[in-house]
Amino acid sequence: MTLYEQKQLRKSIYIPLCVEGKLTNLQAAQKIGIAPRNVLKLKNRYKLIGDRAFIRQSHPKKSIKYNSQFVEHLIYLYHKYYEGAPFAAFWRGLRDIENIMIPLPSLRYLLKKNGVKSGNEYHPKKKIKHESRKERACTGELLQMDASKHDWFMNGTYTNLHGGIDDARHIVTGLYFCDNECRLGYNEVLKQTFENYGVMEAVYIDRHSAFVTTPKHRTLEERLQYEKSSNTHFNDLCKRLNIEVILALSAEGKGRIERLWGTLQNNLPFIFRRLGIQDNQSANTFLRSWLPRFNAEFSVRSSSPISRWHKLPRRFNLEYELSIKVKCHTDSYGVFLFHDHYFELQSPRRSCVRFTLCLSESFGLKAYINDTFYPVTLCDTLTQVRCGTMPMVEQDLISRYLLSDLHEQVV
Repeated sequence: MTLYEQKQLRKSIYIPLCVEGKLTNLQAAQKIGIAPRNVLKLKNRYKLIGDRAFIRQSHPKKSIKYNSQFVEHLIYLYHKYYEGAPFAAFWRGLRDIENIMIPLPSLRYLLKKNGVKSGNEYHPKKKIKHESRKERACTGELLQMDASKHDWFMNGTYTNLHGGIDDARHIVTGLYFCDNECRLGYNEVLKQTFENYGVMEAVYIDRHSAFVTTPKHRTLEERLQYEKSSNTHFNDLCKRLNIEVILALSAEGKGRIERLWGTLQNNLPFIFRRLGIQDNQSANTFLRSWLPRFNAEFSVRSSSPISRWHKLPRRFNLEYELSIKVKCHTDSYGVFLFHDHYFELQSPRRSCVRFTLCLSESFGLKAYINDTFYPVTLCDTLTQVRCGTMPMVEQDLISRYLLSDLHEQVV
């Protein structure tokens, strides 16, 4: 009698005794020579099908053979579009873009067999241990926000991807590309979050100038107190919506979104190269349809089924509140000065008017007067604006929204 047959015989003797209560799970496990958890599985199986629970049911594995042309096509796609990408990112690209369905283990085996190396091979190294923080129990309880500067289009041009992620469910609530890390990009992330999910209870951010102002020549305690009480556009918005602002002392404090950047940097640049996406506008358009698929694959269940997302207050003008606001006034001709450049107000009453100039990635530059938006026009030329002192982000807004018909005239 073989060792396997001896073990099967012991199972047929001691498992029925264990079911009858004459032996404990631990005693049966010791007599058979298996783990106690396997005794529980055998007991449940014995209650369902009786003595057949001790008969080994082996199923021969079906091996899938791939022809050489198919393997060569996979290697060609990897070297042309996904060179340096992790095998998992290449597998998602085959599934979502190429419509090629192949198991990830099979793909990994075929590539390694033909000498292809993964772009993120693990190299063990010593890591500094940081005190871990438990994730929030309810979705909508905490939103982490940050931006990542990276060569997203793999053309040597570095741009910033702004994003937010729910701490409980790991859902990415919004993504938006801008040339610089700025308030305009974060406003678009908040807009996507408010429209698709609601208002969160707290937001976890760093001390970037888009959120807080940090005065110089002060102690650490004075700076922390000032940052929490400083009247910035972002803090005013959070106070209106009853959102608690939590400032991170280090990047490790908001590690969930920091790990998100690693995942996105291993996937998005190769997808952009495959689809020929080379600018922020095309990337933002693509993210609208791609983000739901990403969340469906990487999101998890929260430990509590309760949702902490809240609805926006009534009469909350989302376009106005999520814009950069500047107080301006016109002269007798309806012209006003902004960043040393002249603009003209297009409204029924234009002369000697005080108004709020709103800047947003959604609509560009508009004047806000008595709960109504009015367009503005630029009096200078596009070349004068680009040679002036106006920030690059605002120059891009004017170029896209106010001077789109003049692009062909600029060499």
